[in-house]
This record gives sequence, structure tokens and C-alpha cells, in this order.
Amino acid sequence: MKRLLVDSAECSGCRHCEMVCSFHHEVRFSPSLSRVTVIKEDRHGMDYPVFCRQCEDCPPIATCPTGALSKNGQGSVVVDTDACTGCGTCVEACKYGAVKLDGRSKPLICDLCGGSPVCVERCPTGALRFEESEEPSELPEEVFRELKGRWGIAG
Repeated sequence: MKRLLVDSAECSGCRHCEMVCSFHHEVRFSPSLSRVTVIKEDRHGMDYPVFCRQCEDCPPIATCPTGALSKNGQGSVVVDTDACTGCGTCVEACKYGAVKLDGRSKPLICDLCGGSPVCVERCPTGALRFEESEEPSELPEEVFRELKGRWGIAG
């Protein structure tokens, strides 16, 4: 399956991905409405965009009490906003922290923009890619630890 992938060493933390995502989906520039959230580790200047990994066994789908979450034909998670009650179970169930609620208590989950993710198209550093991949499993903390080791940063 095609998935979003991150080259964490290339991410500058510009948050451009958050802005283009929110504008694409909500016609507003607002990080709170983006399906991407850039996690920052300011002490060492490291950044990591978090988004839905499109897990094969998706805990948010499995735990949704109303069945409002499902996968489409491309394998990406979609939200039936009419069926969603805004309970937040999906937020708690995602082990990657990739699901958040909008101001109306509806989940914001990356839908891969129908197969052409705007965050990838507009990433100024090329840190984001959309390609065939196994399910990525790294957490931001693990990525930051690996980068510190690679760059020779202590602590």
C-alpha cells in the first residue's frame, strides 16, 4: 500500500504541511484543523510530522462504538461524520497520536487526499514522500533518539 513516509533528517519544522493540509480540507489555514501535526523537540531543533499511518489493523476503527471509521478502496481511513458522536475513542486508541478532534468533536484523520497528498506535493524540503511501503512503526521519540545518535548529540 502507498503510505506517507518521513525523512526526519530533512524536516525543518516549517509546518507548511499543517497549513496546506488544513487549507485543502477546511479552506482555512489552521494547525488545529490539519490532519498532520508537527512534533517539535526544540532543545536540539528536531521536528517530526505525525499523521495516520494507515495501519492494517487500525485500533481507532476497531474501537469506534458507532462504526463511523472505515477504510476506503485505497486503504485509507475515512470518517462518516454523520455516524460519529464525537466520543474521542479514536483519539485514545491511536498509538501514534495521529487522530485529533476538530472544534465540533469530529475526528481529523489523514485520508491521503484521495491518493495525491498535498503535504507531499508542497513540502519545501522534500521530507515527505508518498510511496509503496510496509507499515511504519517508529514513534517520534525513537526518531529523535536515532537522529541524536547519528548527529553525535548527547542527551
